[in-house]
Amino acid sequence: MSPDLTHCRALLHRLTEAHRNAIRAIRKIKYFVARRKFQQARKPYDVRDVIEQYSQGHLNMMELQRRLDQTLGKPGSYLAGIDKSGNVKPMTIGARLYRVEQQLVLLDKKLDQMLFICNGLAQKTQLPEIRNSDEHV
Repeated sequence: MSPDLTHCRALLHRLTEAHRNAIRAIRKIKYFVARRKFQQARKPYDVRDVIEQYSQGHLNMMELQRRLDQTLGKPGSYLAGIDKSGNVKPMTIGARLYRVEQQLVLLDKKLDQMLFICNGLAQKTQLPEIRNSDEHV
């Protein structure tokens, strides 16, 4: 046996009766606490509490959904800026992002057209051809 283990066993034999009683009392308290927690866990749920918690969670989820719809707009709602009654809808982040993407697509098409025209002019005047930045990749 190692000297540490022998030392620990020697300490166990030297415990006074008061120490042993204190250890027993602590173990009994731990047992009673664990038994009470177990019995509480076995209790049937109060249906009203369960329904109330479900309702509260549902309200929280609906509030989050409302805030998301207010910020981003409902899916598909940012495609048009006017609602059914002809009123202009407020611009959501999703609508603004969609408009920026559409403008970038149009700008890209215009740049391609300008590049095509410039290359046509360069060929007529025998200048070196201008290359699209996409062709270098």
